[in-house]
Amino acid sequence: MQVLFAPLQGYTTGIYRKVHAEIFGGVDAYYAPFLRIENGHPREKDLRDLDGAIDCKLDGGFDSIGGNCNSVARAKTVPQIIANSAGEFKVLADAILQKGFTEIDFNMGCPFPMQVSRHRGAGLLNDTRTVQEIMDEIARLSAAGTARFSVKMRLGQDSPDEAFALLPILNDAPLTQITLHPRLGRQQYKGALDIPSFEKFYNECRHPLIYNGDITSVGQIRKIESGYPKLAGIMIGRGMLARPSLAAEYKAATDANAVSENELLSKILKMHGKLYEHARSTYQGDSQILSHIRSFWDYLEPSLPKKVFKKIQKAGKLNEYDVAIQSLNMEQADG
Repeated sequence: MQVLFAPLQGYTTGIYRKVHAEIFGGVDAYYAPFLRIENGHPREKDLRDLDGAIDCKLDGGFDSIGGNCNSVARAKTVPQIIANSAGEFKVLADAILQKGFTEIDFNMGCPFPMQVSRHRGAGLLNDTRTVQEIMDEIARLSAAGTARFSVKMRLGQDSPDEAFALLPILNDAPLTQITLHPRLGRQQYKGALDIPSFEKFYNECRHPLIYNGDITSVGQIRKIESGYPKLAGIMIGRGMLARPSLAAEYKAATDANAVSENELLSKILKMHGKLYEHARSTYQGDSQILSHIRSFWDYLEPSLPKKVFKKIQKAGKLNEYDVAIQSLNMEQADG
């Protein structure tokens, strides 16, 4: 199956995606955090994140969009947009198309209250009329050969009935695939996954389907793969942040971990080194640099000695942070 890296605001930035592809790999496509409308225009910060994005064709050829693809980092970036109307959708799609991308993902799954309250993300799932209008815009752009579109969604904001009310509309739309997270928006990331509703959607969806939600191990991937043989792939977010080697381990075709814990930590430190170098050359002042690099460790806590993790989190100055990272390097060398 394809392995797709889910977008997470504040984590899977352009530089993170590039360095992950270089050091860990195994990912077929990286989905960028969504582009949104801010003050009536596409948010500039989100657009800048797409500059220099890797956009390599997966058939062995290369397509350089704002940067150079190489044999190490063979992965593509798929921009994502979030919108509450066909009008917003068109403005955002046009902005991405102007950057040269030809594949766009539409977010109908973001559960964050700020987006839901603005009728975006999961907040759009109970509005069949607006979704139909957006799918009509997708059909228009697809027919013109401008771009290909996919959808990432949840089962609904308040009820799985919402997804099944939308399914006929989605089935008729020219989508390349649908990614489904089998929770409701109001659950955010807590509570049980609704597997029976996922299975119903899996059986009735006419597009290639991607599974997303709570994947943390190769064993889970294998179980999903064997249970749903028609799946086109899986999308992993927090599980990949916690174990960056997860996609590569799955691609290694083994149920055992293909990467030892010491080797994993070595690669994590190598990845961190590149991200830290980028942060120090891009931002100024201890506070600004630390605010951009410290989040790298948020999901990696289980892989670190507790004392070291606390030192990293408490460091208020770069020299304190450097001492914490040096102690982690020593732990890895001793391992």
